[in-house]
Amino acid sequence: MADLESYRARGGRWDPPVGPETTRIEPLAPAGPVVWELAPSKSHMLRWLLLAAQGEKQVTLRFNGTPGEDIESMARCLCQLGVRIERGEGAWVVHGVGAHGWARPASVLNCANSGTALRLLTVAAARLDCPVMLDGDATLRARHSQALVDLVRALGVEVSHGFGEEVLPYLLRGPPSAADVTVDVSDSSQPLSALLLSMPAMEGPLDVKLGGEAVSRRHARLSFDLAAQTGSSNTLTWGNGLLLEPWEVECPEEVSIPGDRSLEAFADLYSALHGVELEVTNRPDDADALGAEVLDDDSLDLRDANDLLPPLAALLAIGDGGTITGAAHARHKESNRIERTVELLAAFGIEAGATEDGIKVDGNQSPEAPEEMVRTHADHRLWMTAACLATKVGGELDHPGIHAVSDPDFMSRIA
Repeated sequence: MADLESYRARGGRWDPPVGPETTRIEPLAPAGPVVWELAPSKSHMLRWLLLAAQGEKQVTLRFNGTPGEDIESMARCLCQLGVRIERGEGAWVVHGVGAHGWARPASVLNCANSGTALRLLTVAAARLDCPVMLDGDATLRARHSQALVDLVRALGVEVSHGFGEEVLPYLLRGPPSAADVTVDVSDSSQPLSALLLSMPAMEGPLDVKLGGEAVSRRHARLSFDLAAQTGSSNTLTWGNGLLLEPWEVECPEEVSIPGDRSLEAFADLYSALHGVELEVTNRPDDADALGAEVLDDDSLDLRDANDLLPPLAALLAIGDGGTITGAAHARHKESNRIERTVELLAAFGIEAGATEDGIKVDGNQSPEAPEEMVRTHADHRLWMTAACLATKVGGELDHPGIHAVSDPDFMSRIA
């Protein structure tokens, strides 16, 4: 751990800029219909950025809206690895350097608040034959992924990290040397996605055993589907194991990034709170909804869509009530989203109870003005849920600006 201690002693930690401590939201009386444009899907765009970086040509990523800070974090880290990315309104152009063309970063790869960028880049950085350090903001430093660390170590890569409340930064030194690994997919499918999306730079095939009952399966499927569009022959099966093979990345010249349908749950909550019609201008089809299509069929099983939990719980409370299930892995997000969602709803006078894998909520409840500042634990989905509720009754929220992690234009949508 000497290298890690030296890094901290040099003041190498990264924190977001300090801004105002709270945001006050006053009650609104919007006239309908509400027109809502979804921000670009970070799940799609992060994966395409990583794939395009490993190709050898120019790839244009087109999208509506403004990319969130998680996407910006991924792009920043890839630029540190020698990939040139031209950012423009409605389109980014990635100049790929090939699977083996990445440069040694001159400084730490700061993933800020993005757990997805951290996981994808940890395996990607482990391919380099040099020390690489990855860090993030205070919330990310507390989000340790033992499955990710176990995977990288199983690949034969040296790993050291912090302990206690701040597990980051990770310090890695590759390259990988193993021919078989086990990936735990019971808390997240992202370690599997990270492994697949770094296969173009691996020296040979990997025998992969999957451990635990898989969650967020649609996101893993997305990784395999996008990889297939670049020439991968790897297929995903949820049995005991699979064989992953390297491939030469050949991306399309242009890629269209769909809207992030998980963000539609906030539009639905805002619409229901104020009794106004909703018009979503860029709703993706079910193939790109990544589990969020459950919003159409009233399913409350969030095994593959746990990001919906906070706004869906609020929707149930002002509607007919219900019990959300299948979301035990939501405890490992930016916050323990099960316990913190119950806490947030209580701040608005809404009763709900945590279960082992979700939340039980009685219906026909109405939000009340919070008596104190609402704590959102630097979790952007909790913050946006609280902000929607506050447009009905008012409220003061901590961690202003955290919504920009996924939707920088969110405040303009509820103004």
